[in-house]
Amino acid sequence: MLADLASGFQLILDPVVIGVALIGLLAGLFVGALPGLTATMAVAVLAPFTFIMEPLIGLPFLLGVYKGAIYAGSIPAILINTPGTAAAAATAADGNAMARSGRAREALEISLFASVIADFLATIVLVLVAAPLAAVAIKVGSAEFTLLYALALTMVAAVSGDDMLKGLIAAALGVMIALVGLDPMSGAQRYTFGLPVLLGGISLIPLLIGMFALSEIMLRAEDDLRTPQRSPKMPGDARETGVSLRGFRGLLPTILRSTGIGTSLGSLPGLGAEISCWVSYGLARRASATPERFGKGAPEGVAAAEAGNNAVCPAALIPMTVFGIPGDTITAVLLGAFMAQGLTPGPLLFSRDAETVYALFAFLFVSNVLLLGVGIFAIRYLQHIVLIPANLLYPVVAAFCFAGAYAVNNAAFDLVIMLAGGIAGYAMRKTGMPIPPLVIGMLLAPGLENSLRQALTVSRGSFDIFVTRPGALALLTVLCLLIALFIWRGLQRIHQAPSKGKTS
Repeated sequence: MLADLASGFQLILDPVVIGVALIGLLAGLFVGALPGLTATMAVAVLAPFTFIMEPLIGLPFLLGVYKGAIYAGSIPAILINTPGTAAAAATAADGNAMARSGRAREALEISLFASVIADFLATIVLVLVAAPLAAVAIKVGSAEFTLLYALALTMVAAVSGDDMLKGLIAAALGVMIALVGLDPMSGAQRYTFGLPVLLGGISLIPLLIGMFALSEIMLRAEDDLRTPQRSPKMPGDARETGVSLRGFRGLLPTILRSTGIGTSLGSLPGLGAEISCWVSYGLARRASATPERFGKGAPEGVAAAEAGNNAVCPAALIPMTVFGIPGDTITAVLLGAFMAQGLTPGPLLFSRDAETVYALFAFLFVSNVLLLGVGIFAIRYLQHIVLIPANLLYPVVAAFCFAGAYAVNNAAFDLVIMLAGGIAGYAMRKTGMPIPPLVIGMLLAPGLENSLRQALTVSRGSFDIFVTRPGALALLTVLCLLIALFIWRGLQRIHQAPSKGKTS
């Protein structure tokens, strides 16, 4: 493992790779610092431009975008109380209070240092855990993988919103979209409606660009038309006094605890940085000797939220690389980028492409050094990005959406897919239907179908294979318990709703 990682460092410490990755990091910082532009949007829009690059150039670029955007979401959260990404929502609670009291630079530095430390420690966990897990996963049979995919889909559907039914419907729609095209075994047409352009299936990246980026632009533009936004005013100046060494030492227990939380939650499908930041923030508040300071400018609140959400970045790569199951929406896009580069995430990835995998792991360590160096230098400049008017920003992002969608296959039909995805994403957001289950359902469907077919072939069409194998039976039991738990919670919510109405 250490020898593989050392070889990875030799491959990744190339001036071209570092230069391109640095551009990706800066692009991520720029996007993350803009309220309303998410990390998922940035990775989805820029992913097609990496397909012409070598894997060890294009993928570090996207990982740089990912890490830069997740960190930079804290900048507008702290300065103008408007999180740049959903993962930075908890940061705004104390970060903006610190900025209003003249401690903007201290809050920004705490955010940066907590992000780098958490990401570094979570990357160590990724390196130590991924390969042994992959070695075990190779021995797992098709029946176990079928239930593992089903379990992942259920978890994602259940935690993606308040209504589990909507999540399950979205996941089912994603599976149906993935079935469009030719049956991989029989060659029969499925859901093509006689259209030749659908024989190859629905192109993933254009659909993701539409659902995440284009729909977000549509929603933001609608909000601005209804209630014109005033130019934000920043309460603090990033040139103020930063965090002291003594003060930062006091934050280390909070950072370490939140790193553990973020790493644990990030390694589970569906539990991304958006959830981790709030769980970390809540536990930090409970553990604090002065919980009343939270929400009023407590440095521990900023440290907890940022360590929690940044630890998710490497941890979410564990299920993606080992099982081919994306941990969140961003790794879902990365999964598509891996596949476009000829890399198939899953247990065999560590034997077929071990050199590339460990080079990417090495890059995760290098990117922390880049983020720390760029972050310290750029804090005073990044604060001005939040002032860019939306009416200038959205047309530029929309142009990148069209260019990125077309660049995937140089096909005009991909623009139709992107527009359809944008309209569908807009409608889903307006109706409260979660998008992540649809996307992850679309990504997991091929693996689920292949595993199910293999399992039924081995068992000669009998479903007994799912209860006669110990591993499959254990996963089936967990799946049934999970579904029962979510149904019970849903029934509780239904029963509580009338009682609340009577009370009011």
